Amino acid sequence: MSSSTPKSLDKFIDFCQQHITGKERKEAQVFLDRFFQAFGHEGVLEAGGSYEEAIKKGSKKGKTGFADLVWKPRVLIEMKKRGESLDKHYAQAFEYWTRLVPDRPRYVILCNFDEFWIFDFNLQIDEPVDIVALSELKNRASAFNFMELGNQTPVFKNNQVEVTEKAARRMGELFKILQKRSKKDSFNELQAQRFILQCVLAIFAQDRGLLPRDLFLSCVKDCLNGASSYDVLGGLFSQIQPIELNRPELEFLEAASLQDWNKIRPAIFGNIFEGTANEDERHTYGIHYTSEADIMKIVRPTISRYWEEKIEAAKNIGELNQLQLELQQYKVLDPACGSGNFLYIAYQELKRIEQLLLSKISARRQSKNEQMQISFVTPKQFYGIDINPFAVELARVTLMIARKVAIDKFNLTENSLPLDSLDDNIVCQDALFNDWVKADAIIGNPPFLGGKHLRINLGDDYVNKVFKQYSKVKDSVDFCAYWFRLAHENINNNGRAGLVATNSISQGKSRFVGLLP
Repeated sequence: MSSSTPKSLDKFIDFCQQHITGKERKEAQVFLDRFFQAFGHEGVLEAGGSYEEAIKKGSKKGKTGFADLVWKPRVLIEMKKRGESLDKHYAQAFEYWTRLVPDRPRYVILCNFDEFWIFDFNLQIDEPVDIVALSELKNRASAFNFMELGNQTPVFKNNQVEVTEKAARRMGELFKILQKRSKKDSFNELQAQRFILQCVLAIFAQDRGLLPRDLFLSCVKDCLNGASSYDVLGGLFSQIQPIELNRPELEFLEAASLQDWNKIRPAIFGNIFEGTANEDERHTYGIHYTSEADIMKIVRPTISRYWEEKIEAAKNIGELNQLQLELQQYKVLDPACGSGNFLYIAYQELKRIEQLLLSKISARRQSKNEQMQISFVTPKQFYGIDINPFAVELARVTLMIARKVAIDKFNLTENSLPLDSLDDNIVCQDALFNDWVKADAIIGNPPFLGGKHLRINLGDDYVNKVFKQYSKVKDSVDFCAYWFRLAHENINNNGRAGLVATNSISQGKSRFVGLLP
């Protein structure tokens, strides 16, 4: 049931143009009440919403914060002054959202009186699912269908998950075809995986402007017409595995290339692709995929909030410059990195933190002519370990892509080329038996298998090897408990760790192995 009309939306727009100047505290509630009326409600309070909702530990300093509007379970709205950049405030909105339980609102809106940034944190974290200007509200009302009396399904123009799912599944399906064919042709499964990942990187590069427009797509079309493109691929990668594709395989690749890879979300691409290609393996090793929202619940307290508090506390330009040096030397490790999702989101967050720091340094400079020393957080500060060679290849590609995504998102001046080589950063090893990089932050979702399932899933030889290495515990403990102990041993002084686990990690023998002296 639709409750907004072109007339009601026009009335709201006209009211704002005539009476709203954009002063946050003075006019926000009037603006929001009229906004609700535009969608057929009598007002915010009548609809069941509340103003200035107290949220414990929701502020930057961990104290009680106050959300401008909460309407459970539909929407949380945060208002900012007219002209204020909204990208600086999404972290605060996410903090409120995570703490609004039970009946957490599905959607979050950031608004500066001229623009609405709509977020669905269950889908994607750092990018709005849509941005709608006030002047376009009448034409884009379907993006606000959740505001209607009937709570209809909204139609968003920047739902990157839909695009990512289509592209990743196509590439996963192509890999499965090549996987079957590899048994009789002159290439193996790992070479097929590497070929697919090189295609992924090339398609992303052409759509993000790192390669000439449609270069890769043109190569695929040439192949469909009987030509060869190995010379082009050889120019892009130092090592390639020539795999001759038949027509149906080329058509799969063409269909994937035609997706809008500008909207691909690297943080979930690997999950979908890996899930399509390796449906059984993740169950054997206790691998569990983590949503972007849950990853952020680890990254924010472990990394983001730590740096936000340090920047907030800095009193002068000298302390800020020292923080910049520390930021450039800061190391992040995921010792069970899978396809690199935690590392990708941590990198994007650290780039956002970098912008906060540089902005404060710029504001504190004594002279506008004083030159500011700028150097950059890079993917080289991020490290990963995983036992699965395919996951390692995926994680390297994910983090290579991360730099270009951040450059575009934050309008950075740093060079996006050459792409960083991460062979020494993200390694294929068994984290329980290899040295870890001494890191400032250790994050991730280590594999968890109940102690009773270890031998069934991992085999006697491997479990005996684990018990020999960790000789003080030879009994049923959750597999992930070993990662907690190793994180404690390998974290830098004053470092922080954030790992996903089940409740059992704090109980019985699992608790004991994690706290061994």
